[in-house]
Amino acid sequence: MTATEVVHHFFRALGERDAATALGLLAADAEIEVLPAAGQVSMDPVSAGRRFFDATVGAFPDLSVTVHRVADLGGGVVLAELTLEGTQAQDYLGAINQEKHLDLRQGWLLTVHGGVITGVKGFWDENQLFRRLAVKRLDHLAIVEGAHA
Repeated sequence: MTATEVVHHFFRALGERDAATALGLLAADAEIEVLPAAGQVSMDPVSAGRRFFDATVGAFPDLSVTVHRVADLGGGVVLAELTLEGTQAQDYLGAINQEKHLDLRQGWLLTVHGGVITGVKGFWDENQLFRRLAVKRLDHLAIVEGAHA
């Protein structure tokens, strides 16, 4: 598989709520950096990054991932532009479940070597994410997260 095919397969699996298949495309030591979530979720590359994807699939039972554009930047680096949509059904990144609909445009840089993803960096507007989930004050997230820890 080419690097872009691996990336398409990864996001298709997430959109089908198949976290096991998506995570199976990650190298065991993949570097995962989901920048806006860094304050809410520890981004230890191996364990917490994988939990992030599990949490995303779990929190949105009607999850839909629409890939708008994928560009091969060379050297195994792929840029993907996508929209993640779904209705929240459980707490997510410290936001209490209020059954709100999320639609969030995102940019992802993925590095692929040997048919597996060795690096993931996700980018989106954190304020837009929490507005969509009806979080009024971001300082309440730490309180909510601490209550669930």
